[in-house]
Amino acid sequence: MKNKNGQVLVGVIVLLAILAILIPAMVKYVEYETKWSTKESENSNAFQLAEGAVDRGFQKMAESTTTWKNLMAGQTFAGYRFDTSYTDLSGGSYTMLITSGPLEQQATVYTVGRDKNNRETRALKVVFANASLTDVSIAAASGVTMNGNNIEVEWGAVTSPAAISILTKLHPSFWSAAGIDKDSNGNAPPNNDASNWWWHSYYTGLPPTPTIDFEAYKSSAIAAGNDPCGNAYYQPGNFSGNCNSLNGKTYYIVGNRTDFRSAITGSMIILGNLDFKNGSQDTVGAYNATVPPLAWKQYCNDWAYYRAEFDNTPPASPACFGNIGNSYRSSGDVVSIDPAIHGLLYVGGNLSLPNGGGSDDLLHGVIIVNGVANINTNSNCKIYYDPSIASNILATSISLSRVSWADATTAWPSALP
Repeated sequence: MKNKNGQVLVGVIVLLAILAILIPAMVKYVEYETKWSTKESENSNAFQLAEGAVDRGFQKMAESTTTWKNLMAGQTFAGYRFDTSYTDLSGGSYTMLITSGPLEQQATVYTVGRDKNNRETRALKVVFANASLTDVSIAAASGVTMNGNNIEVEWGAVTSPAAISILTKLHPSFWSAAGIDKDSNGNAPPNNDASNWWWHSYYTGLPPTPTIDFEAYKSSAIAAGNDPCGNAYYQPGNFSGNCNSLNGKTYYIVGNRTDFRSAITGSMIILGNLDFKNGSQDTVGAYNATVPPLAWKQYCNDWAYYRAEFDNTPPASPACFGNIGNSYRSSGDVVSIDPAIHGLLYVGGNLSLPNGGGSDDLLHGVIIVNGVANINTNSNCKIYYDPSIASNILATSISLSRVSWADATTAWPSALP
């Protein structure tokens, strides 16, 4: 009996020893679990606040075309410079910075969220772009015909919700919500036309064409008075006069403009048709144009041409497909061009380019056509995209889309409470 009592006593002692070890460990685990849960909750709150700040930044950028234009010009805004701590969302506070860039028609929103106990922070870096006409040389609502032997469009895409005909063209990229006539089956689907899929037919994600602020351009033309030849910059009807206007002012023509052959620096808004006069065009004078940083994206089916013409600075750029990431930029080479028009060309009717002879460089800027863009010309013409022209189009609305999203290491600004 004594032996049994002794064994029970030993068992009790062992159990107590085990409990003495386990209970503190369990208490510590519960404490740590509580801390981990609290930390996770605070971290989650901080992240949600940082995301909320992104939404607030988006609303600020999208509030008006004036706000976006000022941002693109380098202006910053009070309350969006890491200078204000917002507490309108539950769970803590947030702050943000909005800057232009990294590319034309892009803005970056940096945000920091902090939980209500000021223990956890999360930071985000989000890049937005104004999708309207980004990297687009020609946007034509009713279709594009581009079958001429010597016409080339450089640095920007050709887009249309209607059919596009390009036949042997290898660049730039082409985007159509309808068919693209490029191969032996015409514009019938499928129509990728190459193993690299660089012409996009039946594509439903075309960027919206900007809604032109016609009243703003009209007012600008009226205020400009007369051009150097005595013609009014605002023409209420048809217009066939020609004049070299290199002062950056706007022509606004309510009717058609025919037999056009002028050197123009500035915007030209034509609500009717535009027909170029055949033969050589007057030009604005030669200058060096910088190749846009993302121009390479237009030449994935014509890489040797791109390297020879626009990116011949050593070392050689890698082949386009499969080797160039989003961080790649053109080397910043400059090309001497001498265009007839440097600016925005809007045509409310149909556009017809010169045929026979012609200028080597027809336009450096952006072309928007509400009708058909007939660039089926055998003239030696080149059309160059200019992102600075695209970024300054006067529009009644903007169309922002998120380009990239990433965690950041930005700390809570020391100047804020």
